Amino acid sequence: MNMKIALLTLVCCLPVAASAQSGRQVKTINLPSGVTVQYGTMSRAGTVLATIDSDNVVRVWSTRSGELLRRLADGRHPPSDVEFSPDGRYLAIAYQLVPNEKGVVRTFDVDSWKMEHEFVVPDVFAMAFSPDNRRLALSGMVTQAWDVENSRMLADISPPFGGSASLSFSGDGNWVATADGDGHVRVFDAATGKPRSTGTEFVLEPLAVAFSRDNKSVIAGGVDKTLSIIDPETGKVLRTLTNQPGLIISLDVSADKKQVAVIYRSADYFADVDHLMLWDLDTEAVLADFRKPGITIVGGAFVGDHYLFAATSDNQLGIWSLR
Repeated sequence: MNMKIALLTLVCCLPVAASAQSGRQVKTINLPSGVTVQYGTMSRAGTVLATIDSDNVVRVWSTRSGELLRRLADGRHPPSDVEFSPDGRYLAIAYQLVPNEKGVVRTFDVDSWKMEHEFVVPDVFAMAFSPDNRRLALSGMVTQAWDVENSRMLADISPPFGGSASLSFSGDGNWVATADGDGHVRVFDAATGKPRSTGTEFVLEPLAVAFSRDNKSVIAGGVDKTLSIIDPETGKVLRTLTNQPGLIISLDVSADKKQVAVIYRSADYFADVDHLMLWDLDTEAVLADFRKPGITIVGGAFVGDHYLFAATSDNQLGIWSLR
């Protein structure tokens, strides 16, 4: 699931919960000399973090101890994306074979680190597992749904142009939502690729999408700085949270369906990914607003009553807790 830090800021005209709190750093991980993190993803349980690093190595870290658990390197081809399965049993790594043309996805058993599956795909920059681990949606030059066990493509769900910036499966695994470069949010049958709905009420490109855990809504956001709650049956926007403080690049919904973690990229300084907010989906109140200039948020997950996330600065990784 592509996060941020301190300085509590009040966004004009947004309700802020009286109990909103800032985050605290719970662990510091020192990276190898000269190595920086390019991208990362955290397991849903929040126990492990996988990072794609500047030396083209995927490293897997314990968020509790800071220990390096595994180092995975292809040796010839750079990794382009990493994603844990929802139950944390598998880690999928996409490697770039031919830039903008051809890639390969490999899934590894996290206990044994044995490679379980491998299939050649178009060049990949985004992936999402279904809740039962059986399907994998991926996006790059095209957007597709795959049967992981049989290494078989189920459906091509590519938009007319622009690719898909983000993908999310419904809780039952039957549907997949895409945030597409042509400005639409689409929902498809994950097995057949048959369209279910198309959301067309976006002024600018959506960059992030997430199903609510009860499958009753799709949450999307992007360049228009608006959080939209969408009916997956019709594609109609049910309500919006406007005046967001930046470009919305990542969304994560809590298991109780009450909160969403939103990660922002600065519209003025595109390299800045240093802002994270927790929103109450029922009251539309800001539960926590966390920002720290100089860091880049690289992965997170709801764990119990807090949001655990990783942020990188220079050659250090910090694990942070936000309530």
